Amino acid sequence: MKILFIGADNFWAEGVRHILEDMYAESVKLVSVQNACDYVSQNIPFEKYSFVFIDIMSCVPWIYGNLYSILNKGIEKIVFIQPLNSVSINVHNNLISKSIMISKHVAIETLKIKLMTPCAFEENNLTRSHYHQSNFRQSRAITNADELEVIRMMSSGDKIKDIAMRMNKSDKAIYHLISKIRLRMGFKSKHEFLFFLSTFKFYED
Repeated sequence: MKILFIGADNFWAEGVRHILEDMYAESVKLVSVQNACDYVSQNIPFEKYSFVFIDIMSCVPWIYGNLYSILNKGIEKIVFIQPLNSVSINVHNNLISKSIMISKHVAIETLKIKLMTPCAFEENNLTRSHYHQSNFRQSRAITNADELEVIRMMSSGDKIKDIAMRMNKSDKAIYHLISKIRLRMGFKSKHEFLFFLSTFKFYED
């Protein structure tokens, strides 16, 4: 299975790949696009994908505006990832039947259900359109480099004090970063979040 993730949040991109591998019990190839250079260099328009994830908090609107030919192919589901405060998205009539909107704070089990069940337009904040266009703005509410590095080290089993020392930050600052990521990922329990990290792996190209 091949999936396309449009946006700058690498942690979420790897997270959905991990979740789909668990759901379908098969290998999932992740193609991530953060800018126009990625879009062109990876031959994005000429590939086919089972799922396309569009992070409207960090997606470059130009890329979304040029995705129609890809999204109109045999894609199982188009997943718009929105911030906590929902944002209306213009979606072409031809794409409505396979589009869903999820919150970046959604719990993992809820996400799995949404990915597996048929799309229900009435439950989404999607606007029917005869044109494929974007009307959303970029947001800074994405996983930044410090947060991503904390996740990498925690996933490798490093302790908070070691992480703080390597990053030249206080223990309190590291705990604050972890708390922000946990809430963004929709984990209510600290133990559930730590268990997820223990099974999480970063794959290098």
